[in-house]
Amino acid sequence: METIKTAMFEYLVDLAQKQDDGSYIFRLDGSEYRIQDVLEISRIAEKHGYIVIY
Repeated sequence: METIKTAMFEYLVDLAQKQDDGSYIFRLDGSEYRIQDVLEISRIAEKHGYIVIY
């Protein structure tokens, strides 16, 4: 049976930690990403198999 993963966009954005240089550190499923804009989070979550709910 396949597991369907969903996440609220607001919850995912709350996981992003703002850095001093204006970028963000975003961690999901044990992977870490340095991103410039929180809008990148949707693409990353979808890559991990999540359906993002807005």
